[in-house]
Amino acid sequence: MKIMVQYFFIVFCIVFSGCAHKISFHEIDYSIETQEHDAGLTVVMDSHTLSKEVSIRSFMTGMANSWDAQPGQMVKQVADIELPQMFKDYRFSEVYSEAPSQITLEIKIPKYEFANFRATFILRAKAYGADKKVYFDNSYTEVGVRQGAKMFWGGAFAMKSAIRQSSFGALKRIFASLRRDLANVLVQNKID
Repeated sequence: MKIMVQYFFIVFCIVFSGCAHKISFHEIDYSIETQEHDAGLTVVMDSHTLSKEVSIRSFMTGMANSWDAQPGQMVKQVADIELPQMFKDYRFSEVYSEAPSQITLEIKIPKYEFANFRATFILRAKAYGADKKVYFDNSYTEVGVRQGAKMFWGGAFAMKSAIRQSSFGALKRIFASLRRDLANVLVQNKID
């Protein structure tokens, strides 16, 4: 009976003890195939969206552990890499600028989740000019690549990587669509 109690205690500790892990991208750097425009772009993401955290748990990797994905930080990191390659004058702000750029891009994240071994992002982007003329107001939805095998074989140790890779893949596809829409705005409105 004493051995049963010890085993129960060990299993209990394993199942109900865990850690919280913050997740955003770290030190990502890549280039995109795009033309650099002589235009200015200011991305505005409010502090609530920027600091948003989504807790993720998985039975496969241990319910005691939780991973706190930071989708606002992920979006900012991708924007800070991709958009300066497209716009000569790029700025990121949590508040609206008094002296707006030629294009202001307001970003919100209505939905982020990691379920069924993959990330789902819904990003809403509203672009407008200095005169407050709305160029577009679009929602972009993408689903990342499934990471089930990584989670199964790597357990809790691989969960952080699985969330990052799936989220990064979804965001790269969203930003490819967003860049196309921004390029159309530049051409249609003769901004450059």
